[in-house]
Amino acid sequence: MRKKLATRAIFIGLLLIPPNVFWVGYMEEVVGKSFPTTMSLFFNAVFTLLILVLINRFLLKFSPKSKLSQGELLLIYSMVALGTCMVGVDLYAVLIPCLVHPFWFATPENKWETLFFKYLPKWLMVSDKRVLEGYFLGWSSFFTREHILAWLPPILYWTLFFMVMIFAMMCMNILFRKQWSENERLTFPIIQLPLALTDESLSLFKSKLMWIGFSLSAIVDILNNINANYPFFPHIPIRDYDLYTFLYPYHPWNAIGWTPLYFFPCIIGLGFLLPLDLSFSCWFFYWYWKFQRIVSVAFNLQVARPDMPYINDQSAGAYLGIAFFVLWTGRRYLLQVIRKALGKPSELSDEDEPLSYRGAFVGLFLCYIFLTFFLVKMGAKWYTSLIFLLVYFLLSLAVTRIRAELGSPAHDLHFAGPDQMLPRVAGVESFTKGDLVFFTLSWSFNRAYRAHPMPHQLEGFKIAERLHLDYRQYMIAMLIASLVGSFSAFLTLLQANYKFGASSAKMPPWVVGFGWEAYNRLESWLKMPQERDILCAIFTGWGFLFSVFLILMKGRFIWWFFHPVGYAVSSSWAMGLMWCPIFIAWLAKFIVLKSSGLKGYRYILPFFLGLVLGEFVIGSIANILGLLLNWQIYRFWG
Repeated sequence: MRKKLATRAIFIGLLLIPPNVFWVGYMEEVVGKSFPTTMSLFFNAVFTLLILVLINRFLLKFSPKSKLSQGELLLIYSMVALGTCMVGVDLYAVLIPCLVHPFWFATPENKWETLFFKYLPKWLMVSDKRVLEGYFLGWSSFFTREHILAWLPPILYWTLFFMVMIFAMMCMNILFRKQWSENERLTFPIIQLPLALTDESLSLFKSKLMWIGFSLSAIVDILNNINANYPFFPHIPIRDYDLYTFLYPYHPWNAIGWTPLYFFPCIIGLGFLLPLDLSFSCWFFYWYWKFQRIVSVAFNLQVARPDMPYINDQSAGAYLGIAFFVLWTGRRYLLQVIRKALGKPSELSDEDEPLSYRGAFVGLFLCYIFLTFFLVKMGAKWYTSLIFLLVYFLLSLAVTRIRAELGSPAHDLHFAGPDQMLPRVAGVESFTKGDLVFFTLSWSFNRAYRAHPMPHQLEGFKIAERLHLDYRQYMIAMLIASLVGSFSAFLTLLQANYKFGASSAKMPPWVVGFGWEAYNRLESWLKMPQERDILCAIFTGWGFLFSVFLILMKGRFIWWFFHPVGYAVSSSWAMGLMWCPIFIAWLAKFIVLKSSGLKGYRYILPFFLGLVLGEFVIGSIANILGLLLNWQIYRFWG
């Protein structure tokens, strides 16, 4: 029998979501110095969890009956993480600019009004320039009657859209949970630190190695934060180098482009949690992509095809390959799930699941129908909507599997979603203007896949399994958290833009830049429609086949060291920041395992968890003080 938690845990989680959303929204979209939602483990959620653990120790001494259990603490953590997803730099932070940008920046020169205005779904957007004046110029407030009434319909419609999408992801997780979590026993590395923090034995806090790691990363952040405010003070140069600057004059080696040589302590700590083959593959394939760039320039392939060597398309194909293999290898399990859903004899039981398998299938089907209808109302064709959603959910499945199995520190997949893939593979002229406008608005959840809700849902279910908690209560809590996070994100981001001005110098350039990205692409599609890019399709197919090949080799040969997930995630912006610390973590883990085996790994692990925790704690405190006192903040990540 699984334990139900007291409703106070859900209540505390809901209370903590708005301040966390406000904090993250201002960090990423106003101050622009820290980006918790661009890595797999959100440091604001970990810091919030640590504060609760410390409060819990106080309650244990003075009011033992009031203390929170480990299950309650981790439920709150999961709720905060899911609420944070909504304000992430790849969701509402991109959505809001897309809803207003064309109405403010349309000019007689760009001819946007005649080009595509009649295809814009005005019921989902805000077009009144009197309302937008405060948004773009600032010195105003969202909390006025005129602004609230103008924004209320889009807020409600988009919240409905994303909540249906999130429930569809929840249904998918329910269908795959037992196979991944119980049958295959995937390791879920991302939840290791939250589990260790809340362990009632306090073994992590009793470890001297943890405090050594904590102190090292804390010292780095403290010194660099002081230097950010007082430049005469010495700093520790962990993010001052770019290999490109050394190769700039030399052709074709300068084709490697931006190649940072950074030493983030928290990424070294997270990298130590990765399996050796994955950490090796992350940095190896990062240089594999660089080699492709060099070869393309050396043979002048980019002259005829500027997109060569189609790295984003290869990565998208690799993600789809992972999703395909997940479905293929799980086909027998899925057959049993289907039999159970149809009421036929099955080897599986769904008694403990958040929903019955029949309920999950029906829920997923209804969500798919609703989302298709929503996209058609936006102007897309029904068949375009069906294909788009299929590709999107396959990519979501791949991201979730990657996190569950291997805990990749990042999975951004920039500029390779179905909104990019379909026009390039099929040709722009294969789609109506309504389709292209819909692709433009979908930029909000396809620009990148970093703050994706689906992996956090499955990690929440894994926590519930580990602690024997009630799955249904956990599911309901996570859905409510997403809803509260949605409204909190809208209010936070809109108020920030009305206060400071989205296009003013007080806001980072990407706040309005997200809108330019989306609508410049739409303008290009409509004025100069590209034909089908055969090479794009070929390279996407190659990425798919090569990832499947890596999976087959990985399953056949135990010595095979090239991991398909490393191939998929290594081309990303985040991996550019991470490759060097992951290399350090790989080398350290390789030496530890070779010299002292699993026993040595378990002994040294608290040191690396301390590296993560120290940077998260000092970085969080510095960000809070920076927001409150208007100090300069050292950007410890991103």
